[in-house]
Amino acid sequence: MTQRAITLYGKLADVLGAQVLVDGGDSREPVAAIRARLAAFDSRLADLLSDRRVRACVAGTMAADDMEVGPGQGVEFIPVVSGG
Repeated sequence: MTQRAITLYGKLADVLGAQVLVDGGDSREPVAAIRARLAAFDSRLADLLSDRRVRACVAGTMAADDMEVGPGQGVEFIPVVSGG
């Protein structure tokens, strides 16, 4: 089975690291399914990913949770950034 590369940024990366490989890279699946699979890795990550302000990016484009991710495509998850 091919793995899908998931890139995490900010607080998300603090939990699992900047890059995570998950099974399923050889099939199409919605962003929501990938988000749910990542949430199952760690309860802290689940809490962060449940915030709908955490955005997904596929092939350089911001992606809604219902967007289908194609075979071989990676996904990036970008948390809300705050600062002053």
